[in-house]
Amino acid sequence: MAMLTVAALVLGVYAPAQAQTSGVQTVFTPTSSAGYVNPGVMYARAVTLRHNGSANGTMLSTFEVYTNSTPYFPVYRSTDGGQKWSYLSRVTDTVNGFGMRWNPQIYELPAALGGLPAGTLLEAGLSVPADRHSTEILLYASTDRGRSWRLLSSVAKGGPAWVDDPNTPIWEPFLLMNNGKLIVYYSDQRQNPVHSQKLVHQVSTDGVHWRPVVDDAAYPAQSARPGMATVAQIGGGRWIMTYEYCGAPAGSCPVYYRIATDPEKFGTVDDHQLVLNDGTKPCCQPYVVWTPSGGPNGTIVVADGGQTALAVNTAGGDPTAWRSQASNGPGGYSPSLMLMPDGNTVMKLTGGYHDSNYLNQVQFAFDHIAPGISSGATYTLSDGRTTLTSPITRQPDGYFTLKDSQEWSIAQQTDGTFTLTSRRNGDSSPHWTLTQTTLPDLTSGQFTLQNDFGKYLEIPAGSTTAGTQADQWWYANQPWHLWRFVTAAGGYRIVNVQSGLALADSGPVTQVPIGDDATQVWTLVPHGTRYLIKNVGTGKVVTIAQGVPTDLAKALSWNEIDTPDQYWTVRRINN
Repeated sequence: MAMLTVAALVLGVYAPAQAQTSGVQTVFTPTSSAGYVNPGVMYARAVTLRHNGSANGTMLSTFEVYTNSTPYFPVYRSTDGGQKWSYLSRVTDTVNGFGMRWNPQIYELPAALGGLPAGTLLEAGLSVPADRHSTEILLYASTDRGRSWRLLSSVAKGGPAWVDDPNTPIWEPFLLMNNGKLIVYYSDQRQNPVHSQKLVHQVSTDGVHWRPVVDDAAYPAQSARPGMATVAQIGGGRWIMTYEYCGAPAGSCPVYYRIATDPEKFGTVDDHQLVLNDGTKPCCQPYVVWTPSGGPNGTIVVADGGQTALAVNTAGGDPTAWRSQASNGPGGYSPSLMLMPDGNTVMKLTGGYHDSNYLNQVQFAFDHIAPGISSGATYTLSDGRTTLTSPITRQPDGYFTLKDSQEWSIAQQTDGTFTLTSRRNGDSSPHWTLTQTTLPDLTSGQFTLQNDFGKYLEIPAGSTTAGTQADQWWYANQPWHLWRFVTAAGGYRIVNVQSGLALADSGPVTQVPIGDDATQVWTLVPHGTRYLIKNVGTGKVVTIAQGVPTDLAKALSWNEIDTPDQYWTVRRINN
């Protein structure tokens, strides 16, 4: 961080940035003329390089392909935050010649493992013959950022690739490195007379030699089928495993999870069904990530194959605190999540639906999951030794520029401070405080308006009807949660991105067609780093009815009374 000094800061050139939330974008589209057969592609996974020097920020995606020839796992690359993708390489079955058929998982080593340096890419998946008479998890490595691959090892072997008893296959590897060891979690049917399926893991200190199988979720009933495990570190020395539990007491394949202090000891802790605040019980093929942003416990995010919405928990995995958040991403079988370098955005990726009678596409979208930096605003940064002032601007790939020529991952931690990590060399410096001193240009980009309850101003249900009263909501991830500022005499019109209608003060704060009425004009009155939103026509400020923190509580105008619902943080999420 020595380069982050006032003397070293010079005016940089900023590239255009995109919104943290987005529409659906496409990685790959198969065609029948190229030999693809239904469903074309499926089971997509991705990784952003963070331990590869100048290549950090590169995004790689891999997925299953269904063709008239031997299957393989293609690897596609994006160097511009997912705006464009190109073919890079493929992982082929060099052991059996059957083809890499199912369940690819790509991973970047955060530290050296045996003879493999940090930044080595690993890809695991199933080698399965066309007649499905066997299953084998093979592990490949790339030390040239995904351009070429070599076999590391066979992790495990199983029987015929059919889910019905008494078959004995293995499925769905998931990779994680911790404490100098590589862990491969997978679904295991090999003890079928006792367990139709269970979740297990094996560990290795070199990626070649594997220790014995350890159970992670094995239920007493033979018919129980926990499967499709994913794991994430959630802070406080804890880890979360999510999985589907087919044959659960309530039936179907609901999402369950376990939290442990050791990622090798999930088998010793209690399980919990994931139940959302609206009573929804997500089903099937979950995928979990965590970010320290979003509060003292950070934010756990789970996607699943039964719905497009995300499950979000900011209470450290408390079973009573899961909430449903609408996602921009498409639905599909076994969707995956990838945390972006800003710590506030996830990429939701899918390869389409299982056994579809058409050719799926590999597609994704970005979801805003935690409050972040206001792009283009000026901040004072201090780590207790160095203090500097600079505009901070978000780039399309989730990195930020200051005034220097470098790019940085700037992620908020659970204690409210920020970690700054250089994109170029990965050097990290924690415990920076960031204080906004100047707003960004209000006349460009899209903004969130968050009050001191932590709730966002929105138009309920995305209504485009004039006269709809604004209210507050707990997250900001859809166009009706976003606002534009349009210059007007004496201030700004505040226009909803979804409806194109402007906020007006008629007692209730409602959206109306844009006109010349002074009740549509607002000013921002500073109060520390937050603002009163004051109407030019009435002199009153945006307030939440009854001053309550409840979701959907209505917005109205009131005299200034210095309550949490009257003070708003203004964040630009794109340029």
